Amino acid sequence: MLKLKRIQILGFKSFCDRTEVQLAGNGIAAIVGPNGCGKSNISDAITWVLGEQSAKSLRGTKMEDVIFAGTRDRKPTGMAEVSLTLVDPEVYDGHLLAPGETPEIEIEDEHPEENAAIKPNGDWDEAALRAERAADTEAAVLEAQPGQVIDGEAHPQQQLEGIPEGDAANNVVLKIRRRKFNRAPVRAGEITVTRRLFRSGESEYLMNGKICRLRDIQDVFLGTGLSGENYAIIGQERIGQLLSSKPLDRRAILEEAAGVTRFKTKKRLAELRLEAAKQNLARVNDIFDEVTRQMASLKRQAAKAERYVALRDELRTKLRVVLTSKLAQMDAEQANTAQQIASLTETIDSQAAEVETLDAEASTGRARGYELDAAIREAGVRSNQTAVELERVVART
Repeated sequence: MLKLKRIQILGFKSFCDRTEVQLAGNGIAAIVGPNGCGKSNISDAITWVLGEQSAKSLRGTKMEDVIFAGTRDRKPTGMAEVSLTLVDPEVYDGHLLAPGETPEIEIEDEHPEENAAIKPNGDWDEAALRAERAADTEAAVLEAQPGQVIDGEAHPQQQLEGIPEGDAANNVVLKIRRRKFNRAPVRAGEITVTRRLFRSGESEYLMNGKICRLRDIQDVFLGTGLSGENYAIIGQERIGQLLSSKPLDRRAILEEAAGVTRFKTKKRLAELRLEAAKQNLARVNDIFDEVTRQMASLKRQAAKAERYVALRDELRTKLRVVLTSKLAQMDAEQANTAQQIASLTETIDSQAAEVETLDAEASTGRARGYELDAAIREAGVRSNQTAVELERVVART
């Protein structure tokens, strides 16, 4: 059975400054005080850190109402943070305890600076204390602002190496950093859950200083009375509501107390996973059928492609043979043509020589003809002269 060890509150409802309530020993712890001092707010803080999502259950209209709204002397805070530390007495601090033995809890003064504000006569320096608490609150809110998550176990200064300087570096806030409420390391059998809500609407859950989901926290407290109906927390008018509730609602509370809810939740999650698996299987089957149909088409296309490749290779082979044969034939024809050209060239040369000879003979004949023509003309002239002289002689006689 888990035992409540410590409650740490900052900026939640009326708790503006960092407030820590330590519960040491066994038995019943009572929180007393006048009306309006915040007793119910402690109960609301426990309910809220365990994952309450209804603002009405926290006596508010909207979830932002849980953040300290400010007073005349104090400005509103930028966030609300509650941490709850529980221990399992059987394994706390890593040691199994004998029956009847209780774990030794040391209560240390974590705020010596506040004790320095106490005067020797026992009075408080209220102004100094208020200023110091306000500065501490502002520093804690600033430190816890949401920012870039940097994984790893290195020192924050080492993790900041490589981050750009200037305004960009100012916007980087380590999620793994020193906590105001988590200075001591977590020991065996101890669990600390933290919830933060910022005015920007962002929220985060932490378990032992590490960011987690709300479901993770709810899974831890299943069957302990601190999840679901929260039967372990009896608020104002809760008993009357239980008595007047419907049988199904009372049954849910009894199932939570008996530990049945835990198994029903696991069953529901298993059914959801099974249904999701069925849907995935149906989708896989549809995809398989579609792929099978596509495979038949692809096989036909592959066969055609293989046939095309085979025919292409065969065509290339035959083209090589044909082209090689044509090349050899053309080489032979080229050689024969070269021989014919050589023979014709010789014939042309021979005939050209004969033509030159004939041209020379023709030139000689033409010259002889010209000479004979001249001789004939000269003989004709002499013949004419002789005939004239003959006629003259005849005429005189």
